[in-house]
Amino acid sequence: MFTSKKSEQDAHENKNSIFKHLRLAFLLLILLFLATPHLRTSLVTVNQNPELYSKHFSVSATFPFVGAYYLMQPANYDENKSYPLVVSLHGVSVHSYPAEALAQQSLRRKFPAFVLVPIAPGQSFWATPDDSDYSLPKGFLPWPDHLPFVINAIRNTRSSYKIDPSRIYITGHSMGGAGVIGALERYPDVFAAGISSAGIWSPTEISNIKAPLYLLHGKRDNAIPVTYSQQLGQAGRELDARIYVQLFDQYGHEIGSVIYKNDPLWKRLFKIRKK
Repeated sequence: MFTSKKSEQDAHENKNSIFKHLRLAFLLLILLFLATPHLRTSLVTVNQNPELYSKHFSVSATFPFVGAYYLMQPANYDENKSYPLVVSLHGVSVHSYPAEALAQQSLRRKFPAFVLVPIAPGQSFWATPDDSDYSLPKGFLPWPDHLPFVINAIRNTRSSYKIDPSRIYITGHSMGGAGVIGALERYPDVFAAGISSAGIWSPTEISNIKAPLYLLHGKRDNAIPVTYSQQLGQAGRELDARIYVQLFDQYGHEIGSVIYKNDPLWKRLFKIRKK
C-alpha cells in the first residue's frame, strides 16, 4: 500500500504544527516564570516573624494570572470564632508596616485578627488612578494593577476561615496607601474602613468611597508631599464623604514605620463595622 504525496504533506504539516504549539507553550512558560518572581520571594515583613505566616496563592484573569500572599492567624486562634480581617499592602520598600505592627505580641493579644499580606510584582502597583498627575511613575512596560489578586485573596481567606464580613479592613503605606484608596473606590462594598499612610490618589476619583478612610501623612514627606492628602480631604468634604486627614509635624515619608504601632489607631479601626 502506497502513501500519497498529499498524505505525506498533511503529516508533515501536522508535525510542524505540533512543534509550533510546543514552542509557543515553552515560550509562554518562560514568560510566566520571568513574570512571577513574586511567587518565589518573601517579604521583609514576613522574614521578621516567619513562624507566624503561611503562604498562599490566588488567581485572576489579569496578567500575570497568579498572585501570592501571606496570612497570619489570630493569636490563640479558635476555629469556632469569627475574626476581623486586616489587609496590609506593602510599599515599594516591600515593608508591610501595618502587618509588622500587628505581629507584635502586645498588639496580637489586644487585637486578634487575621492579617493578609499580599505580594505585588516588582513592575506592578496595587492601584493607579486614571489621572496620570496622581499616579506613581510606571516602568517601560507597565503591568496591570494587582488589586484584583488582593480581592481574590480575600475571597479565598473568607472561604477557608470564619471572617466577619462586617470587619474587613485595608491598610497600607506609600504605594500601599494608594492601593488602599483605590480599593475603597473600586470595591466599595468589600471593606469596613481603610487607613492610608503617605498615599497618593486623584481627588476627582473618590465618589464611590463609602467606608471611612483615614489619611495619615507626615508634613516633612519629600517623597509624596502632604498636599496630596490635603487635596483628598478637601474633595471628601465637598462630597460629604467620610475621609479624615491627620497630619504629623515630626514625620516625613517614614511615618509608616512608626504610626501603625499606635494602639489608639487600631482601637478606632476595629470598632468600625460595615453597615
